[in-house]
Amino acid sequence: MSIVSKAALTAMLALGGVAVATAAPAAPVQKQKKGKEGEAPALKVGEEFRKAAMAAQTALQANDLATAETQLAAAEAQVKNDDEKYFAAQLRLPLSARQKNNAGMKTAIDTLIADPRTADKAKLAFVRGDIARQEKDYQGALRYFQQAQQLGYSDTENLTLSMAQTQFDLKNTQGGIAELEKAVQAKKAANQPVPDAWYDLAVAKLYAAKDSAGVSKWLRMQLNDYPNAKNWRRSLLVYRDSAQLDNQGKLDLFRLMRVTKVLADQNDYAEYGDIAYRVGLPFETKSAIEEGRAQGKIQPTGLAQLLNDANTAIKTEGSLAALEPKAKSAPNGKAAAQLADAYLGSANYAKAVEFYKLGLQKGGVDTETVNLRLGNALVGAGNRAEAATAFDAVKTAPKAEIATFWKQWLAANGGGAAPAN
Repeated sequence: MSIVSKAALTAMLALGGVAVATAAPAAPVQKQKKGKEGEAPALKVGEEFRKAAMAAQTALQANDLATAETQLAAAEAQVKNDDEKYFAAQLRLPLSARQKNNAGMKTAIDTLIADPRTADKAKLAFVRGDIARQEKDYQGALRYFQQAQQLGYSDTENLTLSMAQTQFDLKNTQGGIAELEKAVQAKKAANQPVPDAWYDLAVAKLYAAKDSAGVSKWLRMQLNDYPNAKNWRRSLLVYRDSAQLDNQGKLDLFRLMRVTKVLADQNDYAEYGDIAYRVGLPFETKSAIEEGRAQGKIQPTGLAQLLNDANTAIKTEGSLAALEPKAKSAPNGKAAAQLADAYLGSANYAKAVEFYKLGLQKGGVDTETVNLRLGNALVGAGNRAEAATAFDAVKTAPKAEIATFWKQWLAANGGGAAPAN
């Protein structure tokens, strides 16, 4: 995936026009003349050079590239001083651009950049970097792009994107991401939309680099700008895979997918229900499958075996209400948290909140997990302000990243401030 526009080609063509126009006034000079006060001194050119150069320029203006090449080659053979070298380079650049001759362009650009009379060296450096990148000379490309930056190249967006892409070409993921983030910040500072493709590129590069935290950050940035169901689903699935979550982590993420309504089909519900069943939450398996059937995402008889297994386990375990006295009298909060998990899975959010809070009060539990799930239950119970507080208490990855996704969803749905990226 590339995010660099066709600006480089446009710049090349523009340079061609500038070069011809600049060269024309000096060409007729046969002998060195002293310019009028305030004018640049005339170029020193020999008669043989002048004739060939003028013929080349006339042919170039007529777009007769074959004649222009013949005459310019003759002029270049007559070069005897820096003025003639400079004049020849001004003609060689637009001619080579039209010929799509990178070698000729490189030689001309290098000559012009080195000459103090050249006006738009920044643009030349940018085009030189683009040529180097086309030729897979990525170190050279980066060097020229940095030179263009130092010279004040005006098209900062395409320059920054070119530098980002070149860093990615060099396998420097963090360098590319840093440049890409500059481009994002510039767009936002100008109150302009950030192209969705920029986020896609960043996520793809960070995912390949196994940078789970970076993936999470850029997915959230994308969701801030494009909070649609498609991006929510993609973001949560990409994050799940990049973070290499265990079953408990996947379960928490599936719960978020359930609330954000991005469980897409029977396959999603099958994986969700199977994980819930394997971690000992048949109530959640049953609730998920029944929800999927009711929404038409599971066939009326779909996942019948898994549902049958869940119902069997539920009969064996008995009612959840029967487990409450034991959870309340236990010396620590583990039984209360486990009961709260079951209530959460069966969508009895009020009871889940009650027993998660009891688990935290009694202690002896994984507070990060309990607060994450307490926030989930509070969302289900309609208490979004308190849910945000519970999510804020989750500090350790990967649970903290899941909590941040929750907070982002809350903010987008009127339930709190958006988390910082």
